[in-house]
Amino acid sequence: MRTSRKYTLGFIGLGHMGLAIARGAVIKEYLERWRICVYDPSPEVREKCKTDGFDVLSSEREVAEESHLTLLAVTPQMCDSVLEKLKGARMECLVSIVTGVSIKHLQETLDNVPVIRVMPNTPLQISEGSTAMCKSANCRADEYDFVFQLFNSMGVTRTVPEDMINVTVSVHGSIPAYVYYFTQCILDDVAARGLDERTARALLVQTIIGAGKLMQQDINRPLDDFIDEVCSKGGTTIEAIQALKDGNLPELIKEANDRCIHRAEELGE
Repeated sequence: MRTSRKYTLGFIGLGHMGLAIARGAVIKEYLERWRICVYDPSPEVREKCKTDGFDVLSSEREVAEESHLTLLAVTPQMCDSVLEKLKGARMECLVSIVTGVSIKHLQETLDNVPVIRVMPNTPLQISEGSTAMCKSANCRADEYDFVFQLFNSMGVTRTVPEDMINVTVSVHGSIPAYVYYFTQCILDDVAARGLDERTARALLVQTIIGAGKLMQQDINRPLDDFIDEVCSKGGTTIEAIQALKDGNLPELIKEANDRCIHRAEELGE
């Protein structure tokens, strides 16, 4: 992807996710530090970026006009105020990781700029992320491929229709919190039964990692096969799984996903 701009990738907003993407691009040798510029209103964040070796510019608008790809990494609540500052800026392509904000809204505000909409998750911080992406009709293929491979270098990336982006929040975007909460519930229970919490946590975390890797190794294998492999007939696990079924875990998951998707839609309104 050729560009006449001074920077290949510019970041507006450098929270945990934005900083993880910027650092990941360098660690994976996808971009050199001097090809990245940033802006964040926080003096502490700007200082951290300088320490990381990224060029810190003076405003959101300067980032947009000096970068080929402008990555918007602000909160949904801050998005419109930032977009107002970018109106009329000479932008080439906008990459948005803002939850819920549609391509249509971004283009209406920014004079039909090409948009790539990205939904990553927090394990991206350790290059184990999963990312869903879509693009506007006027986005060039080489720009989309560049961004796709950037995120793919830090985990797994898939292209989905934009009307499914909010649904993917309940597949990968919010799921780390589901996993952490499920883990906490198990640890609270076994601690109440007297098992040392540090021992329990070490065993449980490794079990989650191991189970995930088994599923990853055989991605097309039915999940029922994995469950049956652990659930010996008349054994302990099959009783536990039945308790989860009796408690209507599928309905709880559906309600959690309903709320998650609804909130993503609200944030975009």
